[in-house]
Amino acid sequence: MKNPKFFTTGEAEQLIGVLETTLERIKRNKQQFLWLQEEVAILELIVECGASEKNPDTIELGIKRKKHGKLAREIEKDVAAIEETGCILRDVDQGVVDFFSIQDGTVVFLCWKKGEDSIKYWHSIREGFGSRQPLVRSPSKS
Repeated sequence: MKNPKFFTTGEAEQLIGVLETTLERIKRNKQQFLWLQEEVAILELIVECGASEKNPDTIELGIKRKKHGKLAREIEKDVAAIEETGCILRDVDQGVVDFFSIQDGTVVFLCWKKGEDSIKYWHSIREGFGSRQPLVRSPSKS
């Protein structure tokens, strides 16, 4: 990774809304992608048995392959958009995202999971989600 972006807790939290929306779209598209993948595989078996180009299954296979490819590109685009923010998408299915940060002079990852309303955890850059620890926030100054 070249020149990681470092986030304050507040900067990371500003991305939560966009991350929620994008991860939900990825999840929905991935589900459709997997369904289409199964349909394409079945149609390929049928077509390989000698169906002509004018056979409805052959035509349907072409349509489904195009939709499948389009969904793949949409998923890749959304994953790239998340990564362009400087976040590290760790798990698409669970919606786990890490943010480089400096806490008490040490480089760590702020850790967020889809559904959490704020950044509540961190972990060492050598460890993962399973080693998350509660983030201790400074009391706000009045």
